[in-house]
Amino acid sequence: MTTLIADLADSGALLYARNPDLKIGDEVGLELHVALDGGAARLATGRVVRVAPLPEERVSLWTHQVGIEFHELFALSDAELAALDERQKPFGKRG
Repeated sequence: MTTLIADLADSGALLYARNPDLKIGDEVGLELHVALDGGAARLATGRVVRVAPLPEERVSLWTHQVGIEFHELFALSDAELAALDERQKPFGKRG
């Protein structure tokens, strides 16, 4: 399933997904593409802690938000944090 990273922290992620087939408690493996330059994906594993529909006015390609709690801390470099800031500006996140 392809998702969009809505927010990312060292302990977990909030993802936007289209009609996800997930439920709270599911174990997941993630391939996170954090860098803007298309660099290598970062791998993480975690547990689904939230699956909720997006408010109707925010539904587009993405229909739900999915909260993931990572099994291990996910350290982000300064370059990755800067890339996330840049990528999320159009969505009113961070920066």
